[in-house]
Amino acid sequence: MPALYLFVSSKIRNVKNFSVKQKKLLLVILSLFIVLASLNFIPTEYYFMSPGPPYQWDIEYGDIENYSFDGNLFQLTVRRDEANAFIYGWSMINNSYDLYPREVILPDGVTPKELSEISIQNMRTSENVAIAVALRNIGYDIESKGDGVSVVGILDDSPVQNKLQKGDLLNFINETKISSASEFISTLRTYTIGETISIGLQREIEGSLEQLYIETTLIEHIEYTGEPMVGFLATTVNERFDFPFEIDIKTGNVGGPSAGLMMALNVYNNLIPEDITNSMIVAGTGTIEIDGSVGPVGGIKQKVIAAKRAGAELILVPNANYEEAKIFETEETSIVAVDSFTEALSVISQYSSR
Repeated sequence: MPALYLFVSSKIRNVKNFSVKQKKLLLVILSLFIVLASLNFIPTEYYFMSPGPPYQWDIEYGDIENYSFDGNLFQLTVRRDEANAFIYGWSMINNSYDLYPREVILPDGVTPKELSEISIQNMRTSENVAIAVALRNIGYDIESKGDGVSVVGILDDSPVQNKLQKGDLLNFINETKISSASEFISTLRTYTIGETISIGLQREIEGSLEQLYIETTLIEHIEYTGEPMVGFLATTVNERFDFPFEIDIKTGNVGGPSAGLMMALNVYNNLIPEDITNSMIVAGTGTIEIDGSVGPVGGIKQKVIAAKRAGAELILVPNANYEEAKIFETEETSIVAVDSFTEALSVISQYSSR
C-alpha cells in the first residue's frame, strides 16, 4: 500500500504541474472517455453483425482410418449480439458492421436466451446432416429419422402468425411427409414465392393431439433474395442418424446452421486419402440439407471480410448470397457460388488443380 500511495501521489503532483492548456486537454479527454464508456450501458432496439473468426474445427473419429491435410477448409462466422449505443455509433463508421431491427432477429415470443438455445440446436442438427451428406458422397448408406418439425417462434407480420402456434408439430407440406427441419427446407425450395401450400400439423387441443391443415402463401425470405419462406423458427424433434462409426465435430458454443457445407467438406476430406484442397486456403459458408443442397446464410458480407482477412484464395458462397458477396472478389480471392455439395467439390477441384 505505501508503494501505491507514493505512485498515485507522484502522478497527482505531475498533473498539478500541468499548464492550464494541458489541464483543459486532459479534462476533455477524460470527459470523452466517460461519455464513450457510458454508451456501453445504453441499450438500443437493434442487433449487430460483425466479422467473426474463421474456424477449422477439430474432428474426432471412431474406428475408421482418417487423413490430415495441408490446406484449409475454413468455416466463416459472424458475431451477432444486441447493439448498445457505442456499437450502434461504431457501426455508422465501420463498414464491416451491420445493424438489424430487433424484430428481424428476435421473433415475437422468443427471448434472447431461447434464440441462443435454438441457434445451438440448429448447429447440432447441421453437424449431423453435414456428416450424413459427407458419408453418403463417400459411399455409405445413411438413414435419418425425425419425429417432425416443432414451431419455436413466429416472425412478426408472417402470413402464418394467426395460423401456427408455438409448439405445433409440422409433418406435411402438401402431400410430402416431413420428419425433419432439413426435409422441410429442401421441400420448401421446390416451390416459388407466391405459391400457396398446405401444411399438415399436429396440435394438442384440450389434452388430445389432433391432425390439422393450414394453407399459406410463401413469401420472400427477409434476408435472402429470391428464397421462399413461411415465416417461423423451427427445430427437429428427436432427429436421429445411423452412422457406421463415431464422428464428433468440436463446434463448442458456435451456433446456427450456416456451417453445414464446410463441415461436410472437412469430414469428406478427412475420410479420403487425397487432399481436395491441394494445400489451398479455401473458406466458405452455406447451410446443408439432407439432399446435399446448399442454402443461404445471413451476414455474408461479414463472412467474406473474415475470409479475406484469413488469406482465403477461394470463397464458396450459396447462390442466393452471390450478388452481395461478389463485390469483394479480387485477383487474389475468387468468390464462387454453389448450390450443392457435389458442385462445391467440383469447384474446389477446379481451383486447387490450377
